Amino acid sequence: MTLETADTQISRGKQRIAQLEREAIEHSGDAAKVLRIQLDRYQSLVLAMAQLIWRTDENGHMVDEQPSWSAYTGQTIDDYAGRGWIDAVHPDDRANDLQLWEHAVIARGPCDYEHRLRRHDGEYRYFSVHAVPVFDDTGAIREWAGIHSDITQRKLTEQSLRDGARQFRELADAMPQIVWSARPDGELDYHNRRWYELAGREGDAGDARWIDLIHPDDQAESLARWQLAITTGHAYEREHRLRSKDGEYRWFLRRAVPVRNGEGVITRWLGTCTDIDERKRSEDLLRSSALLLAQSNRELEHFATVASHDLQEPLRKIHSFAGCLREEQAATLNAEGLDYLKRIQNATTRMTTLVSDLLEFSRISSKGKPLIPVNLNEVLSGVISDLEARLHQTGGRVDFERLPIVASDQIQMRQLLQNLIGNALKFHRKDVPPIVRVTAELVEGLDAMGRMHPEAACRISVADNGIGFDEKYLEKVFTIFQRLHGRGVYEGTGIGLAVCRRIVERHGGTITARSQPGQGSTFIVTLPVAQRKRS
Repeated sequence: MTLETADTQISRGKQRIAQLEREAIEHSGDAAKVLRIQLDRYQSLVLAMAQLIWRTDENGHMVDEQPSWSAYTGQTIDDYAGRGWIDAVHPDDRANDLQLWEHAVIARGPCDYEHRLRRHDGEYRYFSVHAVPVFDDTGAIREWAGIHSDITQRKLTEQSLRDGARQFRELADAMPQIVWSARPDGELDYHNRRWYELAGREGDAGDARWIDLIHPDDQAESLARWQLAITTGHAYEREHRLRSKDGEYRWFLRRAVPVRNGEGVITRWLGTCTDIDERKRSEDLLRSSALLLAQSNRELEHFATVASHDLQEPLRKIHSFAGCLREEQAATLNAEGLDYLKRIQNATTRMTTLVSDLLEFSRISSKGKPLIPVNLNEVLSGVISDLEARLHQTGGRVDFERLPIVASDQIQMRQLLQNLIGNALKFHRKDVPPIVRVTAELVEGLDAMGRMHPEAACRISVADNGIGFDEKYLEKVFTIFQRLHGRGVYEGTGIGLAVCRRIVERHGGTITARSQPGQGSTFIVTLPVAQRKRS
C-alpha cells in the first residue's frame, strides 16, 4: 500500500466518522423530541386521570413538580416540597401517615393506607394511598412512586350501610315480632330482642339452638322445610310451636325470604316469627295460610302507622311551641328571632308532610284495593274538580278526550292522574297559563290470558305547556326525593312522581316522559286494560 493510498483511506475514514457524528446528533435530537412528546403525553394523562399520581425521593420527600397533586390540592411546589404535602392531609390523619411512611422506608416495601385529603376548595375527601419503592441497579431505593384513589363514595356507602344496619336493629327491636337473619348456608346469626324475651336466653346473636325451642312434634318438618328452602332458594314458611321461658308452647308463623345480589346470588336470609297462638286457638285449624299472612301484614302496617305517629308527634309539639313563642314573645324578640321561629315552623311543616308522604308511598302496594274495571273518565272528572281552585288561580285548563275502562285501583288511579295534572299546573311558565291535555289510545299488549292482542293495553298521555326539563334527568324525576328545582322555587317533597311510578308498576304498567326545557312535558302511562290471571 502506498503512502498516498493510506492518506486517502484515512481521509475517507474521517469523513465517514463526521457523517456518523452528524447522524448521531440528528438522531439524538429526534429522540429528545420523541421523549419530550412522550413526557407531555404522560403529564397530560396524569392530569386527566381521576387518581393523583406523584413521586418522592428515597425518604418520602417531594422534590420536583407534581402536576396532579398541585391541581387537586392547590399546593405549589414550595408548599408540598419535602414533607410539606402532609399539610394537605386531615390533621387527625397526619400522625398515622408519617408513622406508616417511616415504617415503609425502613422496611423497603409498599406503603398502603387511607386518609382524608384537602381539595383546593377546602373540602376533605377520602383517598386510598398506594406507594411502592423504585430501586436502582445497586438495590438502593431511588424514589417512591405513588397513587391516590378517591374512595369517598365507598366510605359514604360503608357509613350508609352501617347506619342502615343500626337502624334495622333499632327497628327490629321495636317490632312486636321476632326478627331474625341467617347466612346463605342457613346458619342463623341474628335475633332481635323479642326472641330473647320469649326464650329467656342470651348469647350469640344467632343462637344456633333455636331448633331446640320448637315443639318436638314440629321439629323434623320445620327443619326439613328450612333445608329445602336453603337448597332451592325459595321463600320459607312454616307454622310451629315455640317454647317460652316459662315452659309454655305458643304457635308462631315463621317466614323467611332470600336477599340476592345483582347476580342473583343469595347473600342473606331475612325472617320473622309472628305470634299466632291466640288466633290458632280461636280459629279452625284448617284456616288457610293466606289468612295468617294477611294478619302478619296487618301487624306490620299497624307498626308502620305507629312509627309514623311517633315521628310526627314531636314535630307537632315543636311547631306548636314555636308558634306560642312567636305570639307570646313577639314584643321581646327582634325581627331575626321571629324569623328563626317562622323557619322552625316551616321546617316542621315540611317534615310532617314528608313523613305522611313517605307513609303513603310505602302503602301503595300493601294498602292497594283489588283491581276492578274502572271508568277513567269518572276518575278524571273528579281530579279536575279537586284541582278547580288551582286552575282558577293559574288561569289554566285541562282538555281531555274520552278515556277507556281499565282494570285498576280507582283510588290509586285518582292519585296518579292528580299527581300528573297537579305537576303540570305547578311547573308552568311565568305569565303563561298552563294548558294540560289528557289523551288515551289502545295499543298492543298482553291480554288477560297472557296472549298478544292489538288493543290489550291503554296508553294515557298527559301533556302540558310548562317549563319542561332536560331528558337526561328522566330517571331522576321518578326517583324519590330527587328534585330538579329548589324548594324555594317550586313547593313539594320530591315524592309525587315516585308515587306515580309505584302505582303504575303495581298495575303491571310503565311510565315515562318526553320533554324539552321551555317546551313542556308529556308523561306517558301504559296500563293493561285487563289484569292477567296469576297462578
